[in-house]
Amino acid sequence: MSRSLLLVLCLAYLSACKRAPGEHEHGHEQGAGQGHGHEHGASAASEPERPGMSVTVYQDGLELFMEYPALVVGQPSPLVAHFTDARDPHGFRVVTKGRVTATLRYADGAEERFVADKLLRDGIFKPAVQPTRAGEGTLTLRLEGEQVSGTVEAGKVVVYPTVAAAVAAAPPEESGEATVSFLKEQQWKTQYATVPAEPRVLQGGVRASGELKPVAGQSAELSAPVAGRIPVGDRVVHLGQRVRKGEVLVRLMPTSAAAGTDVATVEMEAARARAELGLAEREVKRAEEMFAGKAIPEKQLDAARVAREVAAARVDATERQLSLYRSTQSGSAGPGGAAFELRSPVDGVVSYAEVTPGAIVEMGTRLVSVVNPERLWLEARVYEADVAKVEHSPGAAFTVAGFDREFSVDEKTGRRVAVGSVVDRLTRTLPVIFELPNPEGVLKPGMFAKVMLYTGETVRGVAIPESAIVDDNGKPTVFVMDGGESFFKRAIQPGVRSGGYVQVLEGVKEGERVVSLGAYEIKLSTVAGAAVGHGHTH
Repeated sequence: MSRSLLLVLCLAYLSACKRAPGEHEHGHEQGAGQGHGHEHGASAASEPERPGMSVTVYQDGLELFMEYPALVVGQPSPLVAHFTDARDPHGFRVVTKGRVTATLRYADGAEERFVADKLLRDGIFKPAVQPTRAGEGTLTLRLEGEQVSGTVEAGKVVVYPTVAAAVAAAPPEESGEATVSFLKEQQWKTQYATVPAEPRVLQGGVRASGELKPVAGQSAELSAPVAGRIPVGDRVVHLGQRVRKGEVLVRLMPTSAAAGTDVATVEMEAARARAELGLAEREVKRAEEMFAGKAIPEKQLDAARVAREVAAARVDATERQLSLYRSTQSGSAGPGGAAFELRSPVDGVVSYAEVTPGAIVEMGTRLVSVVNPERLWLEARVYEADVAKVEHSPGAAFTVAGFDREFSVDEKTGRRVAVGSVVDRLTRTLPVIFELPNPEGVLKPGMFAKVMLYTGETVRGVAIPESAIVDDNGKPTVFVMDGGESFFKRAIQPGVRSGGYVQVLEGVKEGERVVSLGAYEIKLSTVAGAAVGHGHTH
């Protein structure tokens, strides 16, 4: 190769590597076992690259993840400070407004301040710290803004006299536990939060499936007592309508097919039955007199007595039928007879209504259902292997689809109604029923529930939210924070579950932060491998 060609190639290489003064590239490599790559422009071509530093701190409602080159006297060190609003445990938010003041405080109390008046972009501030003297100190960042304000102590720092001194002091790289990368830009675009693993007192419990049902006697179905027509012009009940006990819900005019069973006919039948009973009683009295005079055989007297009993039974039947009709009809005559009124037997809400004005309905047709939703029954189905543990269960916690929060029932909020005495032959489960209040009406009868029945035992141990656990090929797994954008993927051994928390027997230590929201997204990013080789430049 000619010397001229070699010179051209060298110049091209140097041109590709050259960067503008003060420019800071921040590259990220994602994937298990891969960390962060950093390139910092040196003040002179002969000096080595300054080692990179990083810190993750939670303080004053803020999460600070910051990367910067080692501090050297006289050289600017851009602090790439990622600020996250961490006040809401149901989801952290990116900081989009504010200014940051970085304060370098030396051991003797002297301070140097460096300000970033605006964001580099959402969530990221970049104040440049340029120390004037070497020594130990502390670094503090103060965020001021409309969204959130707070102070974060980044910790102790060392200002080195030269780059060479910083390089010499850098600890050697160690190969430890593999990490998974999930960038701040990814965290800010999803529902994400972290919490520390902390000791908690958990109630022992047994898992079961369950269903919410109306309290016994607090629901009713109203059906047509006779074939009839729903009058046109009457007020029509509708689904969700609140009704009072005794309120008329449906009026029904008997049709010609039912004319033989209107009130007048029943009254006539009752009068006829009473008359026949009177005649039968007179016949018995006459037969007794004749039998005493030996004018008739005893068999004839017995026949008269039987006829009297039959007549009495008929009177009783017609009186009952007449009483039933009078309790349900309004007394106002119509074209086909009296109008029957179906009244609500309970205070509640209409849960079913099939009432069409002018429609002809057959006897027994279901027209309206009413349920009182102010109190409900939670019926949990417990597998027979766990029955002995919940025989005296003091309460339960449960979740239903569509609600983020957990509901509970105990001696203060409700009561245990019953424990079944027979195991279902098909499902091999036993019902355990609790009654609980539902004042806001948010819970609906018919909802299925995931139930945790308390056994009465308590356990103290390190616990994390249930939402932090994801299934990884059948293994319960969590993501433990290593740094702001790197996480350890850990299989855990769960213990007692209670109140939305899970005891961790192995895999997570007290004080370690786990991803409580967003763990599934981190898992997907590792499976898809979409983040490998991804980076961003500041």
